[in-house]
Amino acid sequence: MGISRLVAYEIVANPDDIVIDAGGPESTGKFFGWVTRGPGHNYKLLLSTQPVYDTSKQAKQAMEELVAKIKEFVKKDLEDPNNPLKDFFYKPSL
Repeated sequence: MGISRLVAYEIVANPDDIVIDAGGPESTGKFFGWVTRGPGHNYKLLLSTQPVYDTSKQAKQAMEELVAKIKEFVKKDLEDPNNPLKDFFYKPSL
């Protein structure tokens, strides 16, 4: 799964407006996870998985772990002195 830098920054910049959830099961019996913006953005889809998890809890946990990794990436990305975004992006508390 590829994640654009734009989506990563949108997730990190809006910690109070991110929804992490899961659904299913699909016809295969598997569950999927997703990350959206909150109700103020009509639950705009940012990330989702294929139905590959055995339980809803596993799918949601996987998405929570992914968001944590995204936060780590953005924090390191903003620490790079050559990153032009560091001067324009409000550094969130990670």
